[in-house]
Amino acid sequence: MKYEKIGLGYGVETIIDADKYSINITIGLHPTDGIAPNFSIDIIVESNNSQTGYEVDTQRNDAVNEYLNLINL
Repeated sequence: MKYEKIGLGYGVETIIDADKYSINITIGLHPTDGIAPNFSIDIIVESNNSQTGYEVDTQRNDAVNEYLNLINL
């Protein structure tokens, strides 16, 4: 079974310590075979305060794509 992304939701950023924070990203998924209903899954992405906004955006996008690649093997 394959899945495609149908939406993204971003939670509140949470401070882990002085140098790190995390965010909960909800990925809306659609099974392409039509047997199962749409559903969502949450992933947590940790970032460093030293990263630029662009680096954080890229890291989050990469995490979503890595998850999609993992479930579509």
